Amino acid sequence: MSAKAASWSLKRRLAIRLLIVLTLGVLGPSTVMVIAAMWAIDSMDDRALQDQAADIVRNLDLGTTPPVLRLPGRLATAYASSGNSYLYAILDDAGEIITSSSPAAAPLAAEAMHGPSGTFFLVSRPDGGAPWYAYSSQVGPYRVAVAQGSLHEDAMTDSVIRDLLNFSLLTALPLLAVTLLVAMWTLSRAFREIDRVAADVRAITPGGVDAKLSAAGLPKEIIPLVEAVNDALARLNRAYDVERRFTTDAAHELRTPVAVLMARIDTMPHGALRDNLAADTTRLSRLVSQMLDVARLDAAPLPIDMTVNLSSVVREAVAQLGPLALRDKRQMEMRAPDRPVSVRGNEAALRLAVTNLVENAMLHTPAGTPIDIEVTEEPAIRVLDRGPGVPASEREVIFERFQRNPTTTASGTGLGLAIVTEIAARHGATASVEDRDGGGSAFVIRWNHTD
Repeated sequence: MSAKAASWSLKRRLAIRLLIVLTLGVLGPSTVMVIAAMWAIDSMDDRALQDQAADIVRNLDLGTTPPVLRLPGRLATAYASSGNSYLYAILDDAGEIITSSSPAAAPLAAEAMHGPSGTFFLVSRPDGGAPWYAYSSQVGPYRVAVAQGSLHEDAMTDSVIRDLLNFSLLTALPLLAVTLLVAMWTLSRAFREIDRVAADVRAITPGGVDAKLSAAGLPKEIIPLVEAVNDALARLNRAYDVERRFTTDAAHELRTPVAVLMARIDTMPHGALRDNLAADTTRLSRLVSQMLDVARLDAAPLPIDMTVNLSSVVREAVAQLGPLALRDKRQMEMRAPDRPVSVRGNEAALRLAVTNLVENAMLHTPAGTPIDIEVTEEPAIRVLDRGPGVPASEREVIFERFQRNPTTTASGTGLGLAIVTEIAARHGATASVEDRDGGGSAFVIRWNHTD
């Protein structure tokens, strides 16, 4: 499984789980309240019918046959003026109506005998309106049935409760949305600081491992990770210091023995042995010199504080390497625009970079082949040779320390191009290699912008 497929977002996971919890926390109680309120409304309807039936039974004189209903004036008026919103019917054991509130109670009487005592049921209205909600109760040999329509006395109470439920739902959804927005905003604020720390980590360069990440504004759970990274950076910086000191000390300690060795070789009789020893010692001297260059670059920031004419830098480097070109019977040609091509930089460091590029070309191309050095207005410096070229798979590797072009048999140190890369990076430029038209390579230092 790839790292990308196995990765997951803590922010997304928290957001999803928070959404679930908030949804349940807000809508859950609202749902329970709706169910409880609906049950309460139904219970109120049931109690209202039972109370209505109890009023009928209290005023029913069972001492006569058939029984006589003597309603108080208030109840009699209420039934008469309800427009059939309230109904009652008293039935004998055969289901015949003894007395009722109005002829509209006939459907109520027909349904009342179908169930046992204490049954609630619906009765269809002859006019097709909303059905009556009804209740029947057995009183001795008689059946008392009552019904209410949608306009009974509890309709206002029902309406208030339903309005309350609707209000609860209408407020729960915006509350859920606002809560989610606040939660997401809080998460974003927390992760913004984490993103800042991640950007700080990405900005750390191999030469800047002495940097320290700030834990300001971070959640307490993330601070131990930042502290662990700071500890790791501190250990890495100490390791770099040890490496730099070793490189510097080793190079300094080798300079004197190498110089003595070269002097003694010069006193040897001319011959193949002397020539071979001299060549080996020259390479060793170059390695020591480049180790010192690397140590200087690693030891301190490179001051980029002057305007440098690239044409002058290249001209000085070519003049310095002229004797080596004459020794190898090479022709070196420099081409530059008529007007100065200037960058903001360090003249000595840029001269060192050009020198390493030209020496690299001399080392990896046959003697007698030409080397061209160009300054272009991009700005860029190009060193062109007629060597074997560099395979595409090796074009990034050879700019790393102690890496060499596998297609050549020349015994380079593997440090020259790494020095070029480091100096270019300090100047906001890049070092690369391309194929040259007609064969060979073009090593290029190219500035991405000018100040």
